[in-house]
Amino acid sequence: MGLLLSATGVPALAQKGGEPILIGQSAGLSGGQSAYSADVRKGLEAYFSHVNKNGGINGRPIKLLVEDDGGKKSNVLANTKKLVETDRVLALIGYTSGAGVEESLDYLDKIKVPMLSPMTGNMGIRASLHRNLFHTRAGYDAEMKKVIGNMATMGLRSFGLVYLDDVGPGNAKAMHDALKLHNLSALIETPVNRNALDFNAAIDKLHKANPAVVVFITNSVPLVKIIQGLRAKGYGGQFVTSSFAGIKVIEELKDKAPGLILSEVLPNPSRTQFKLVKEHYQLLKEYAPEATPNYTTLEAHVSAKVLVEGLRRAGNNLTPEKLVDVLEDIRKLDLGGYEINFSPKSRDGSVYVNTGVVSLDGALRF
Repeated sequence: MGLLLSATGVPALAQKGGEPILIGQSAGLSGGQSAYSADVRKGLEAYFSHVNKNGGINGRPIKLLVEDDGGKKSNVLANTKKLVETDRVLALIGYTSGAGVEESLDYLDKIKVPMLSPMTGNMGIRASLHRNLFHTRAGYDAEMKKVIGNMATMGLRSFGLVYLDDVGPGNAKAMHDALKLHNLSALIETPVNRNALDFNAAIDKLHKANPAVVVFITNSVPLVKIIQGLRAKGYGGQFVTSSFAGIKVIEELKDKAPGLILSEVLPNPSRTQFKLVKEHYQLLKEYAPEATPNYTTLEAHVSAKVLVEGLRRAGNNLTPEKLVDVLEDIRKLDLGGYEINFSPKSRDGSVYVNTGVVSLDGALRF
């Protein structure tokens, strides 16, 4: 395998024909995001398996190398360095910790290896343009404008905000900015630890303040525990969550799920009239039959599909910088009912946001 030295002295791949195209992922396969991360991996691998079965990229198979970060941002940076410097991956994809990506930004900027589709709307990684970082889903700013705007339009005026304590101020700012658009401010806010098991302090704080609406940008564990705890105390207000929590919160909440409003950044994965959704169903059934198609697996499918489009456009003699150049030129890429647009000035590939509410039978209705 030939190596090219990047500007920082880190060897960059110049992969030869026939050799696997190495793609790296750091995911929380253990810890509070394990189920979510497993779905991301299945979605990625199903699409890559499909591509490999059909000849790969110019005869070269795609190989996904996965490192477990346990949902800890320090592990994400360590994993990224290993994938780039030891495994010599061409690109990175499908990271499940927004805080970990935020922690790794300086390193990513230096090594110039592209990262596609962090599975997050984290605003800390979107506050400024990073040439090597490409998003294929809407950010939490778009989600918060949608869900908080809907609540404000309904006349609800008091809001409690719950977000993770290991990320920068960007996510909380997105929530506050959405409130300001309606001349509102938060009644109460509480940061929480994504991997904690005890959320009694946050529950007590929120219960005492008694906001009409509690809005979350967290993974599923704190959301489920806080909703269960507040309902047990008799709280009767509205719960709203970003897409971060994942669709499986409905199962985890059980009888406490009805009424929960969820923001989603992809088409409904049950609507197979979308070409994208139909393709995803077929590939998951063939390559990961144990998996249930959901928003997370579909988001990973989109990520893999955009990467493959970039690899095909890049042609032979792949290098990380060549891949960045071709991804930057993607315009109006229709994946089958979901469009991706990049440019030299924007890495926000999609602005699609929809909201649904959990019905009494446990279904998410739009």
